[in-house]
Amino acid sequence: MSIRRSPSLLVSVLALAPWAGARAQELPPVAAAMARLCGDLRLEGAGLVVLREEGELHRSRHGDLAADTELPIASASKWLAVATVLTLVDDGLLDLDVPVGRYVKEFDRADKRSLTLRLCLACTGGVAPRLPDRMRGWTMQRFAEAAADLALRSQPGTAFEYGGVGFQIAAVAAERVTGKSWHELFSERIAGPLELGRTRFGTLLPPGGEAGTAALPWVAGGAVSTLDDYARFLRMLASGGRANGRQVLAATSVQAMWRDQVSPLVEVRPVGFEAADVRYGLGTWIERLPGGGERVSDPGAFGFTPWLDLDLQVAGVLAVRDRVGRVLPHLRRVQDAVRQAVQSAAVAGTTTTVRLSHGGRDRRYHLHLPPAAQDGHGVPLLLVLHGGGGSGEQVRESTGLAERAVRAGFAVAFPDGTGPLRSRLLTWNSGGVQAYAAEHDVDDTGFLRAVVADVQKRAAIDPLRVFAAGHSNGGMMCHRLAREAADVFRGIAVVAGAMDSTAADSDLPIAVLIVHGTADEHVRYEGGAPTDARRRARRVEDASVQQAVDYYLARNDVRGYPATQQDGKVRIDTYANARAGGAAAAPVRVITLEGGGHAWPGAERSRWLADVPFPFDANGAILEFFAGLPPRPPQPPQSPAAPR
Repeated sequence: MSIRRSPSLLVSVLALAPWAGARAQELPPVAAAMARLCGDLRLEGAGLVVLREEGELHRSRHGDLAADTELPIASASKWLAVATVLTLVDDGLLDLDVPVGRYVKEFDRADKRSLTLRLCLACTGGVAPRLPDRMRGWTMQRFAEAAADLALRSQPGTAFEYGGVGFQIAAVAAERVTGKSWHELFSERIAGPLELGRTRFGTLLPPGGEAGTAALPWVAGGAVSTLDDYARFLRMLASGGRANGRQVLAATSVQAMWRDQVSPLVEVRPVGFEAADVRYGLGTWIERLPGGGERVSDPGAFGFTPWLDLDLQVAGVLAVRDRVGRVLPHLRRVQDAVRQAVQSAAVAGTTTTVRLSHGGRDRRYHLHLPPAAQDGHGVPLLLVLHGGGGSGEQVRESTGLAERAVRAGFAVAFPDGTGPLRSRLLTWNSGGVQAYAAEHDVDDTGFLRAVVADVQKRAAIDPLRVFAAGHSNGGMMCHRLAREAADVFRGIAVVAGAMDSTAADSDLPIAVLIVHGTADEHVRYEGGAPTDARRRARRVEDASVQQAVDYYLARNDVRGYPATQQDGKVRIDTYANARAGGAAAAPVRVITLEGGGHAWPGAERSRWLADVPFPFDANGAILEFFAGLPPRPPQPPQSPAAPR
């Protein structure tokens, strides 16, 4: 993974909420549910943060609990511990699926050679859930010896038994392969990068004792943390492992935490709470909610509880010190209030399908509006254009850009192209593609201008922040818009699309983002005829990525070498230097995906996709690029596009 949105560049959903000016950082229905929880339980203090990758949706504190009050978090320690261990897996220092005895010699015994770190972290290793000794004065070495001497209670992988011993074995393995203490590892790999100044591991008894110095830090339940600290950690998990401009934990490792790691033949029973349909991942409970939602959580014995509702991509952390059996039944009401609030129009915005007549044709687009667009605030507008053979509905579902763009504060529209069928197998008249739209000389530039004008009648849109993004044939159409409608569109983002339209030109600068894979067989990075024979027969030779870059650099009057970032197989080249003495240039950014194919990068696999999506967050890159553009002053009326 590479570029993600920067908090400084993106519009927070919170800032757009209609109540943000009156009571910033608070969702009234959630605040009311929290007040009821505190009243019913007669709590002296509690705090709640609800967040998404883009930022916080809600924050409230009740009673005498401060945002930096340190609390013992009990089993909520497990997420911290698992994340620390998985950073070592990311670096190739640990393997979840080899015998533990490879790392901890005390476990290199005949009865324990099938015990792996994965089984330890999934509570299916067959180890005792706890040791009979209170472990006062023990070291990690003493623990390893005692745990290895205990007989397994079941064959590894055949039974689920919730407890902390397996997590402690994984912590010993982490220390052995690095030669560092657990305190050092947690500080270097999690606490330091996330700036968790008040989160440390302490003893099991008393909970959180000797935090940061304990000779036997109990990683499954001995940590202390604060509302602020754990919210920062939770946001990293909600952001696919990324925080403060770096990949703290691989996105695949975060996904592994939330994936069911227990054999389907093994029953999982919740401990400390009641639920009808529960499984277990790596240190986390996985609960299937009524109505099809999915929640992962890690409630602690004192009620301190983090959770993520994966279907809504929303997370929360309740900071409290009480008994979990008292807290969790009441927390359910708070979580229900969160789900209702984030799905309401006040937070999620509105969705409409609009019919629009243009050029003698009955056409349509799907419109998603953030709350601010309904409340008089001028918001940016993004048009997303599907590929050849797709539709507005298809590109909305395959990319997931509707939710992402609205959460980032964009109005987003998904127009339909045209074709022999009403709502599928649609194309754009982009130039270079011998398809229905071109063969019937469809005025798609005029139609997309009309879409923008129609949206502006329905919502408060900032006319100086109108953008277009497209995939394949839709990306090619974006190139045509850059030449024929730059007076409307401030910038374009082209994913796997060639600049094949050159019949017109524009003098206006335009910001350009190009995302393209080097192994794309349908629209080749180096240009030329597509490798796929069926597509080659229907299109002239495509322009190369470099030809498009050269055109936009000259048009935008950009000089000098690009600023280059390299992250594995992702290279990002940003050209933004204007000629000496000139105004700030409209930037040109090229993201090259080494080995990437034609599918929308970062999309989930579906029936819509031509090949396996490259593991890169194209949505985040597009939204960050557009949100970070400097404002463009109003332009004088543009003369008609001139033939070349």
